[in-house]
Amino acid sequence: MFERRRAFSCLVGVALTASLVACGGGDTPGGPGPVPATPAPPPPPVVVSQVTGLAIEANVLGRVLVEATRSGTLTATVDWTFAENDVDVAIVGGDCSFEAFLGGQCPIVAISASTTAKPERISGAANAGTYTLFIENTGPGDETISYQVVLTPDASASASGRSGSSAGGQWKGRARTFVELQ
Repeated sequence: MFERRRAFSCLVGVALTASLVACGGGDTPGGPGPVPATPAPPPPPVVVSQVTGLAIEANVLGRVLVEATRSGTLTATVDWTFAENDVDVAIVGGDCSFEAFLGGQCPIVAISASTTAKPERISGAANAGTYTLFIENTGPGDETISYQVVLTPDASASASGRSGSSAGGQWKGRARTFVELQ
């Protein structure tokens, strides 16, 4: 009986030792390595420009400057009251004049000239800097619009070499009057 107990105790000891080695405890090679650092979450989106209830007559092209404080994605959402009206929107790089925009001389970040989308929503990559938002009410009637431009920053501080891309659409350019928007 004593021999059986002793054999059983030895087996239990061997099993415990084997399980500790398998778990990688102590200084055993192959144990768990350092815990990887959790990356910081990207900064939250920031509203860089917003207006509600702005009157804009038919065949008017308006513009407003917006500032991206760091690289990321600029997203513009423009909505209006009457579905029968067509409102188009574009974001271009720099402080772009009406004439330069209509002449195709400004780098397009995003553009939408859909006749059916309501609201119009566009987005494109942007580096830190100044951008111009163009909104055109092609009519047929006068309109009240609201717009919001949001910057969703990149996780890193800079994104060199980024360039804008077109969201599609052909600018109609029917406006006969140009206005600076708030």
